[in-house]
Amino acid sequence: MYTKLAFQIQQKEGRGPSGFFVTQNLAQGFLLNNDLDSAAFIIKLAYDSCKKNDENMLPVIFQIWSMLELKKQHFDKADSLLEKAWEIINEKKIPTISPQGNVDPDYYRALIRIEQNKYADAANFIVSDIERIKNLRNETIRDYKLLAEVYDKMGDAEKSKENYKKYISLQDSLLADQRKLSNISFEAEQQMNEKELSINQLKSENKISALTRNFSFGIIALVLLLSGAIYYRYKSKQKANAVLKKTLSDLKSTQAQLIQAEKMASLGELTAGIAHEIQNPLNFVNNFSEVSNELIQEIQEERNKEQGVRDEVLENELLNDIKQNLEKINHHGKRAEAIVKGMLQHSRTSSGVKEPIDINALCDEYLRLSYHGFRAKDKSFNATVKTDFDTSLEKITIIPQDIGRVVLNLLTNAFYAVDEKKKSGIENYEPTVSINTKKVDDKLEIRVSDNGNGIPQNVLDKIFQPFFTTKPTGQGTGLGLSMSYDIITNEHSGELKVETKEGEGTTFIILLLYKS
Repeated sequence: MYTKLAFQIQQKEGRGPSGFFVTQNLAQGFLLNNDLDSAAFIIKLAYDSCKKNDENMLPVIFQIWSMLELKKQHFDKADSLLEKAWEIINEKKIPTISPQGNVDPDYYRALIRIEQNKYADAANFIVSDIERIKNLRNETIRDYKLLAEVYDKMGDAEKSKENYKKYISLQDSLLADQRKLSNISFEAEQQMNEKELSINQLKSENKISALTRNFSFGIIALVLLLSGAIYYRYKSKQKANAVLKKTLSDLKSTQAQLIQAEKMASLGELTAGIAHEIQNPLNFVNNFSEVSNELIQEIQEERNKEQGVRDEVLENELLNDIKQNLEKINHHGKRAEAIVKGMLQHSRTSSGVKEPIDINALCDEYLRLSYHGFRAKDKSFNATVKTDFDTSLEKITIIPQDIGRVVLNLLTNAFYAVDEKKKSGIENYEPTVSINTKKVDDKLEIRVSDNGNGIPQNVLDKIFQPFFTTKPTGQGTGLGLSMSYDIITNEHSGELKVETKEGEGTTFIILLLYKS
């Protein structure tokens, strides 16, 4: 958030190209932490911003993007991004060294070649980069150190030693300059102290009346200078506050959009399950309709007979059968209607209005839809499903669409966990997912459990953070649990807790205030 705020302030004041600060600070931070999904998300935002506002910063984006692809071991993709960076630099004659930041495609190409064990190519790229940035000591120090390491990997001890000496020499020169600056600062401080001592001596001898007047003028000038500085800081703070408010507004808007996207993603999980569920009542409707048509034909045939031959008892039986069939058609039609209504409620943007709901029916409905939805994606998937619903529960006042999304998300995660453990090839393993409800004091407790691999302790504190996911790239947005946590804690003043044991399974516990 702070990086984005700093970027917007610089953009407001006309200092800084679009995309650079977002990519450099956020994406690179995510890459260092191996959070590739978040890095990819930020890079996409920065790329879109640069395409729209300042294409001159696209080489910076491609440079960071290439490091993302390098992390994924996509060497060709990483290399092509750096080639694009050079094409834009040459086409638009963009300086590779600027106050906004440097573009070093050859340095990053060298990193790719090192990962590919192509050390000779890596050395050529580093030498090219040194020639380009020879006046930038920090970058040159970095290059000589890397070049020494590359020659060492190539077995060329002489060149490795030569470049390492250059690295040490430049580093010593930089440290010497830093010490020199420190000495100058110290000498200036000493001179100030000596002048202050002289002034005190002059005062004691009554020889500084003229100096006192000058000093007073200096104080007045200092006060004016400080007043100007305070005023400037006040105006800058006002401007920063205005930008902060807009930034917070943008962040809230983005958050709302991401949450809605996650809700629609969960709707996609439901689609196959709904298709399966709705097919059953439709089959009944079709079958009973066909049978009823046959019964009507039989009645017509019977009525076409002469009066003495007609069997009125048979006609009455046929009519009674048709009536029963119509009742069953009506029953299963209402079943299909209820399923469609549930789907529409799930897809609809939440109104935020709470209403009394049978929590057992809601949990049972989403359990079936989640299971069939998972089965639709993988026909080989099977799991034992267990329920233990407290039948003494009265209706609870909640927002049904939102609690349904939470239950669906937890169940989908549970089915994913047991499926992953099953695929690991453990003998005699039976995937099992259960959902239970019961009243605990003045609260309603919903437990969703699985016997999967559990959650590692080192990531347990992060699971409710936005964008954090343990699933492979492309299989999870990292928003499901954070959205669920927000719905339970903020919208329903409840609790969402987790109990887990590595290798044995996980249980998510929802606690809601019971208001019957």
